[in-house]
Amino acid sequence: MIYPTPALSDLFPVFDRLDCGESVLLGDAPSETSPPVGSGAWLGVRSSGSTGIPKIIWRRWETLRSEVRSTPAKIGWHWASPFRPDSFAGVQAALQAWATGGSITSLDNRWDQTWLLTRTNPWQALSCTPTYLDLLIQNEAESDTSPDPVQITLGGEVLRPACGARFGQRFPTTRFTVIYASAEWGILLKTHRLDGWYEVESLERRHPRWRIQDGVLELPSAQGVWCGTGDQLEQQGELLRVIGRADRVANVGGTKVNLDEVGRIAECIPGIRRALAVAEASPITGQIIVLRYAPDVGSETDIDGIEHRLFTALRQLLPKPAWPRRWIRDELQPGNNAKRSI
Repeated sequence: MIYPTPALSDLFPVFDRLDCGESVLLGDAPSETSPPVGSGAWLGVRSSGSTGIPKIIWRRWETLRSEVRSTPAKIGWHWASPFRPDSFAGVQAALQAWATGGSITSLDNRWDQTWLLTRTNPWQALSCTPTYLDLLIQNEAESDTSPDPVQITLGGEVLRPACGARFGQRFPTTRFTVIYASAEWGILLKTHRLDGWYEVESLERRHPRWRIQDGVLELPSAQGVWCGTGDQLEQQGELLRVIGRADRVANVGGTKVNLDEVGRIAECIPGIRRALAVAEASPITGQIIVLRYAPDVGSETDIDGIEHRLFTALRQLLPKPAWPRRWIRDELQPGNNAKRSI
């Protein structure tokens, strides 16, 4: 069955069908597409996954349900999320609400309307990307008296420490869960930390066999063949940190530069709210680094000062090939599925 899903709440009938053993494919797709051979129900989602090539990915309903955390305290919660209903992130958010007898509201980028919703129809839980939550906080009115969510689940992109610190300060009593997942492999890492690190145990619980090869996480396929997930990881003892995607690497004069790491370091500099490093063609070095940045609240009028601090600090913190050669002021609004736009 192919099922169109304009809103997250429209997934509830889909879950009912899956729970009755019927496999479902979300969105528009060729009718000949069918789930893998095997017992039980499957949910199919069209996704670009980690390759950027659109395809249909099927996940076992039993596996999706196993990730739901149901406790008496969560029964009947009102959830909210900007994730699309035809994405696995949206499925997980709606599934949590459905499985606990709750409700869910779809959000968009109209920040004033979103804050109005928190007052007129408060939610106990919010599921979104770090970029979305950061912009929501940035656009909060000083007079707002909305109750804080009990639970905030972050996923869809890497959480950077500067963002995590702001979240903890703004929501001191809220419980945070940070998830790192992929369409192909499902949830890889989960933690309650806000510093960008995950416990090794969270990976081993879902994938007992794993390794980091040339800085990239590898997991065994069903046939036992090691496959790269495309995620660059750093390990320190019993902790793991996602540096970024392996394909987000620039080649500057023969030196590989991780663009996500440049952005993470830039966001630690005072006056920078969000930062995104991109590669630009150069006739001399092949590529150069360009930094798009959004100034923090109160720093918007001091652009010369901000760029001077960026110039000075990044030259101290980064190797020469990673130095940004051009700066672009950009609000860096969320892109596809509320994720950081690239």
